[in-house]
Amino acid sequence: MPAVRLSFCADERRVLFVEKVTYQNWIVDIACSNGYSSDTTDSETVREIISEVRRALDRLSPVEREFIERYYFKGESYPEIAENLGRRRDRIKGLHIRAVGRLKKELAGFVRRRFNIKSKPTADCPICNSPDRDEIDVLIDGKKEEETWREIIQILKSKYNIIIKTPQILIGHQKYH
Repeated sequence: MPAVRLSFCADERRVLFVEKVTYQNWIVDIACSNGYSSDTTDSETVREIISEVRRALDRLSPVEREFIERYYFKGESYPEIAENLGRRRDRIKGLHIRAVGRLKKELAGFVRRRFNIKSKPTADCPICNSPDRDEIDVLIDGKKEEETWREIIQILKSKYNIIIKTPQILIGHQKYH
């Protein structure tokens, strides 16, 4: 069953709305105009969402942003993207997963606020599941490059009763959560 998606033409400076029908890997442009409006879509809401998506895209790495724009907004296939980015085809799927994951992470706060979604952490990460997560994030972000994780692991154990056995858990939390 085809999915209908509302997006914007990323290659132009002004906002253009493009209604696309996505079926498997094919994207067919149905309409592209300046004044697109729909009974079910509030134009102010659409502008807010597009603005937030643009800000989130700007926070991605250049390669991830390029992939998202080429795949989702221009409808290019994996082989076309691999050729344009100068990467092997077998590496593009990993780039896709990483780019979408980072984009979801960047948009998570906005989605929770905008749509009043009250969600529980789904990760098995002990830091994400902690009620003191904000304080712990500040502690982790305060670590200097030349310092080891030992002191932070000890603080987590003594103050927050969180047992971390390897620094990889903290590094993964910092990078992906």
